[in-house]
Amino acid sequence: MSRLFSRAKRPSITFWRRLTQALFFGLIVYGAFLFKPESIGHSALPPIPPPPGEPSTTRFQPGQILWASNDKPVLDSYPPGAACRYNPKGGFVKACIVHFLSENLTWGTAFKHLLPHLLFFILLSFLVGRWWCGWVCPLGTLGDALTWVRVKLNMPHIGAPPRLRDGLRWGSYGLLSVSLFISWLISLPRFANFKCSLFIPYCQICPGRLICPSVGGMAPSWRDFTSTLAGFFTLAAWIVLGVFLLAFFLGRRIWCHVCPIGLMTSWFNRGGGMTLEKTEAAHCNRCSACADACPMALTHVRDTKEARVLNTPQCIHCLRCVDVCPRDGCLEAKLFGVRVARSSFGAPPAERGGPK
Repeated sequence: MSRLFSRAKRPSITFWRRLTQALFFGLIVYGAFLFKPESIGHSALPPIPPPPGEPSTTRFQPGQILWASNDKPVLDSYPPGAACRYNPKGGFVKACIVHFLSENLTWGTAFKHLLPHLLFFILLSFLVGRWWCGWVCPLGTLGDALTWVRVKLNMPHIGAPPRLRDGLRWGSYGLLSVSLFISWLISLPRFANFKCSLFIPYCQICPGRLICPSVGGMAPSWRDFTSTLAGFFTLAAWIVLGVFLLAFFLGRRIWCHVCPIGLMTSWFNRGGGMTLEKTEAAHCNRCSACADACPMALTHVRDTKEARVLNTPQCIHCLRCVDVCPRDGCLEAKLFGVRVARSSFGAPPAERGGPK
């Protein structure tokens, strides 16, 4: 009884994740209100200015679909997670990795200028993989808030069977490939007339372009029908935003299966610094607490019968499975071999399983 009492008094992993999400959300979305670029080293990574005559978010006018604040970000970097270029006052960091690759493919930037930023992204992704999605990404944080509302309304969630998850992952490859191909295509002289209208195509439909400035107190470009392509991207952005909101509200983190930013980070889930391990498989009675609690609807933690590393590309390292597992030491999360979380008998009832 004393053990149960002491365990119940300790904050859960989910509590610490929510706190971390809130802190990073405030930093990423509102950080430019708190810091100036010069205050913490604006040029820690060398900025890549747009070449003369090339399109850039700073060269569009208010009302155009790609208009963004002309302010400089605090840090010229492109970390894992949906760090949006459309955050108010330039944002704390400049943009996401898809934005970075797209605009530089169009600009034809030399690889030597890209390398520091690519290495920075690879290093952060290698350290903790999709932990960035589960603990840092501002779009993921807003989506979890929608899930919280659904839970409070006692509404059931829609599951994501394996075929749907696999299909969405292939869809994310399609989104990324098409976006980068278009960005490269308009760099060719033959398609130069489309540089402005097809610039950073994924960003034009990404829900972050509309959500991040809105929660930051800056009006985004909700509509632009000045051309056929602008009208197409405007309508597409509305549809994608609706899908994003419904996916999080009705299906937990279904959106994270199709997000191309999360896709690129997922390439480092295996072989990176963070591991999820079933260390005491004999303790597991396959109670399904982990499968029920997983926001990505993954079941491999429950189904695995032997002790081994459980990392998969779809896992966002939210550690809900570790938090709700009622078996002592059955599951562990490690960072470069050092245990950072461990399942424990006597988890509080509110944290033990149940789809959320």
